[in-house]
Amino acid sequence: MMKWWGWGDPQKTFPMDDKPNLWNWICGILNLDASDKTAIPVTREQVKLPQLNLNQDFFQEISQLLKKEQIFTSEDERLLHSYGKSYGDLFYARKGIVKKAPDIVLYPESHDDVENIIKLAHSHNVCVVPFGGGTNIVGGVDPRDQTITSKGLRCIVSLDMKRMNRVVSIDTQSNTAVIQAGALGPILEEQLNAKGWSLGHYPDSFEYSTLGGWLATRSAGMQSDAYGKIEDMLVSLKMVTPTGTVVTRTTPASSAGPDLNRLVLGSEGILGVITEATMRVHKAPEVKDYRGFIFPSFEKGIEAIRECLEKNWIPSMIRLQDEFESQLAFNMKTPKKGIEAIIQKQVKKFLLATGYQKPCIMIVGFEGDLKNTQVVSSEAVKILKKHRAFSLGKSVGKTWSKDKFNVPYLRDYMMDYAVMVDVAETAAVWSKLHNVYQRTIDEVKKRFAEDDNGKQMGYIGCHISHTYQTGACLYFTYATKQQEGNELEQYYGYKKLITDTFLRNGATLTHHHAVGYEHAPWMESEVSATGLKAIKAIKDSLDPKNICNPGKVLPVEEEMKLGVFGIDAPDLVNQSKNRAKKRAGQVSRNLNENTIS
Repeated sequence: MMKWWGWGDPQKTFPMDDKPNLWNWICGILNLDASDKTAIPVTREQVKLPQLNLNQDFFQEISQLLKKEQIFTSEDERLLHSYGKSYGDLFYARKGIVKKAPDIVLYPESHDDVENIIKLAHSHNVCVVPFGGGTNIVGGVDPRDQTITSKGLRCIVSLDMKRMNRVVSIDTQSNTAVIQAGALGPILEEQLNAKGWSLGHYPDSFEYSTLGGWLATRSAGMQSDAYGKIEDMLVSLKMVTPTGTVVTRTTPASSAGPDLNRLVLGSEGILGVITEATMRVHKAPEVKDYRGFIFPSFEKGIEAIRECLEKNWIPSMIRLQDEFESQLAFNMKTPKKGIEAIIQKQVKKFLLATGYQKPCIMIVGFEGDLKNTQVVSSEAVKILKKHRAFSLGKSVGKTWSKDKFNVPYLRDYMMDYAVMVDVAETAAVWSKLHNVYQRTIDEVKKRFAEDDNGKQMGYIGCHISHTYQTGACLYFTYATKQQEGNELEQYYGYKKLITDTFLRNGATLTHHHAVGYEHAPWMESEVSATGLKAIKAIKDSLDPKNICNPGKVLPVEEEMKLGVFGIDAPDLVNQSKNRAKKRAGQVSRNLNENTIS
């Protein structure tokens, strides 16, 4: 189970000790006092949860169907399922503020359990929020129902899927595996690897997220360049809805009407609960070869990526960091000593003298059988070097691999020092990609300069994390000192600025973090008014009482009337000049307008 106030293992923190340069560098960039922890989390004893709101009829009936150890109403369980891991979630949790909590936490152990739970929830008008690992950072698992019935607010159930964690079967002829939706990344891979297979899906949240969560949010993994996003791996699935169970057929392809798999993918639990999926798998890779390179500019790195794609010499993973994120990466390294330090110093001098004043790091990975990996890596490296890639060798790849799942812990570390730190991701076609990148960097730096009468300092960096023939994903990380007493206004202000910049310049609302409630206000601009109407019609058909993860994906009329981010938005953010224009929960129909301004 993850921390209730932060990321990951409660016994684990960001490994700062082997990175002696990092914290001083961060403090210099953000103008922090390196010894002044001003915002450490409250103790568990200080956290106050909302009063329990049980639907007694539902509770009695579900108690007859499930075992005692599958049903929890304790405060600890409710707290652990109250929030995801967005900045806003953690800001509240660290202060001991729980605005909403589930009333019951249920742990189904089978598809039949889920069917029974959803049937009873529909019958008694009880809300159900599917919960995988709770890693979502856009408000996707927060209990947010505001529906008032004759009996008051509805009871909310958090449906924790982690006990449904088995690889049910592997079809070695078809390269497919049937897997229960609650399987966490490591558990799933361990079972597949034991038989010589792998799914190969490694999001940053891999250690704490589940297959069902990946499917529900259309997740992307670090090896998506080779294996695709999660939707490219899906063959068939089962999803329990309040009006019945959706089952799709396990076939290589079909033209039988709209693709129901794609309908369920990205539905974020608003249509029902995914219980099982048949996934494309591949033989566990014989070789894992990760290497580092430096480019003289972000643009040169992009050129190299595009040529690799055009020539079809595609690494399993490509991660290109801009100059700002590369600075962060350089400061995360353990300093060299002795002769290695001397050599490194000479290399730096050489690079500076030959045009690498603003170096950008690229990590590339090659996975598969030995022969194929050797061919692809040889041809891809030729292309990279053609575009002035300077090889850093395999040690950089090893360093990155060692820390790749540790980076989320850095946010907790920085929040202890009253730092606002968050991420934003998008995708754009190649012809628009660099403009989206530059505009976002410029707008955020401009906001840094405007804050605190020009005294505010901040950091923003970016990397390309997933690539396609048509374009790529841009992943931004940004940080600045919290404005005391104004912390959430500040956060939502940056959130709005960045999202508006994405959409205004032709990029998507989100590439793999999904919608939740934080992105819902922009959904009409993303999918059109008619597209939004179609999603709502499907929702109303499968879930007529709106019991499945209410308040996510679709803009909520009552919340939109309050302002940009609904019930959790601070007063200043709610003073949106567009507020008066909201009608029926809709936002601007003009794709070229700021959707919320």
